[in-house]
This record gives sequence, structure tokens and C-alpha cells, in this order.
Amino acid sequence: MIALFARDRASGVHAETPKEKNARLNKTGDIKVETIEEVDQLLASNDITLEKQQKNNDDDDDGLDDIQVLSPTCFSPVQNSSSKKYKTKKRKHEIEDEDEPEVEPESFEKVIMRAVKDVASAMREGNKIFENSHHRVYTGDEIYKELEPMDLEPDELAEALMFLSRNQSDAGTLFRVPFKIRKSLLKKMMGASK
Repeated sequence: MIALFARDRASGVHAETPKEKNARLNKTGDIKVETIEEVDQLLASNDITLEKQQKNNDDDDDGLDDIQVLSPTCFSPVQNSSSKKYKTKKRKHEIEDEDEPEVEPESFEKVIMRAVKDVASAMREGNKIFENSHHRVYTGDEIYKELEPMDLEPDELAEALMFLSRNQSDAGTLFRVPFKIRKSLLKKMMGASK
């Protein structure tokens, strides 16, 4: 409100209220504009419209267009071709809107619930992709628990533990095969690395 009505009424500069300005424009029908800023203010407040007119004087052949300032009370839709076009476009849109079947709007709750379900589904899918893209890293305790039932000698157990800790991909391969072939596979893996 301050931006609209912050003119200095005490000093008399721009002291006209919107009601007074409207009454003056209706009474005179003439707008006196001296600066571009005044034109901008009148355009912003929709007090005027600008209309481009071609000069047809033989005396003045510079080919420049004259811009005429019209108040909203002194022009009709017949004078302003752009307003006529706007009205026909508006009518066309109204006719198109009538032809389209109306779809009942969904309740806000249904829209929110569907959006939350979509987000949850996307998160689940992302988690599956993430799990498949990263290999499992086995801890020392997990490796030891898998090696213990193989009945390895204590020094073989220590070597196998160190080998599988360093080579996580081999540990994953070893722990995914059937238990009865694990011991022979482990010895081949360790022998091939030497």
C-alpha cells in the first residue's frame, strides 16, 4: 500500500488520490504527460493505453510513427484493434473449453498420497540399484566364522583369513559356492596368488 499511495500529499507533489485522478480523467478526457516516467506510471496503473498510428501527411515524409496516448474512457473496442483480437481469442477459448469434457478434480489428499507412493517406489528402486552396484565388504569376524567350519589348520586359517581380507572379491566368490567345495576352492585361490 505504501508503494501505491506514498505520494507526498502534505507538500502537494503527486497529491492526487486514485479517486480524484479517476474523476479528473473522466471529466477532462485529456491526459497531460510530460515525462517517460509519468507514462510508465500511467501504463502500470492501467490508466492509459498506447496505440501506434501511421502518419499520412504529405508534409512530413520522415516515415516515423506517432504514438497516441488514450485514456481508458476515451477509446472503445472498435478503435483498439488489439482489444478486438483479444475478445475474439477469449471467445474461441470459451468455446474450446465448452467442448472439452470436464474432469472432476481429485481431492488434495489423493494427489498427495499418490505422490508419496511414487516417491517411496522410486526410493525402493534406487536402493535395489545401489545394492546391486556395490559389492559386500566382509569383516574379519565374518570371514573367520565362514572359515572355521572348514577344519583348516591354525596356520592355514590365519593365511586364509589374511588372503580373503585383502581380496574381498575372492571372499565373496568363496562364500557363494556350496560348502563342500569351499576348502578346495580356497586352496586353489591361495595357490594361484603365490
